[in-house]
Amino acid sequence: NKTLITFFIPNIMNNTFYGATDIGRCRQNNEDAYLLEQNGNYVLDLVVDGVGGHEGGEIASYLACKCISEYLRETPADSIGLDVLKQSVVYANNAIFSQHAIPRLHNMSCVLTAVLFDMEQDFAHMCHVGDTRLYQYKDVKMTKLSRDHSFVGEQEDAGLLSEEEARHHPRRNIITKAVGLNKLEWDTDYIMTMSFPVQPGTQYLICSDGLYDMLPQAAIANTLAHKTSLQQKVESLIQQANDMGGKDNITVTIFKPDK
Repeated sequence: NKTLITFFIPNIMNNTFYGATDIGRCRQNNEDAYLLEQNGNYVLDLVVDGVGGHEGGEIASYLACKCISEYLRETPADSIGLDVLKQSVVYANNAIFSQHAIPRLHNMSCVLTAVLFDMEQDFAHMCHVGDTRLYQYKDVKMTKLSRDHSFVGEQEDAGLLSEEEARHHPRRNIITKAVGLNKLEWDTDYIMTMSFPVQPGTQYLICSDGLYDMLPQAAIANTLAHKTSLQQKVESLIQQANDMGGKDNITVTIFKPDK
């Protein structure tokens, strides 16, 4: 299983996007996965975090990457958009759910943020479930575009908790939505969806909670502000999270349009 994941989710680098995942300092295995895949004018940027506490979180992450990638690759390029991205997440959800019949995989699930960048139209589509995050960084301003499906994240988004309080809250790991928990219909509203213009000079960062639980948003923004390569930024963020304790797996991808 480890070999499959390593093979399927390579460390990809070019001038537009870069990603990496790290086991951290405290975990015995890495239940995170990511996928950066270019197909014509489209780039799929996907970060997945297997839900801890259940055997099979690692398998759920692998299945999510595999199913979403396959679904998009088998769809004609001129049909790809937000609806197709959402359908690919539903397809992945139901593939994971179908494995619950195997006793050791009962209740396996994952959280994910998937963004499809259309580099010709300068537009992007996002599907999101759980507490992975999509950030936009532009003109020294960091904006969280996804909304956490978690007990603490929802309170933070509502302004009831500060970022610092949320990062140290004892219930911060309780999620309210995950991929693979239940069978989903194609028209479900369970998945957060969003489309937005891709702006020149903007960096789009997707990460697992292993990053933002260790590093405050200001520290992440400070790293993105550096005039270094995307690889250096990703590796620096992972190193900083580990230096702060590395209590979970850490996954980071950055997409920056080259226009």
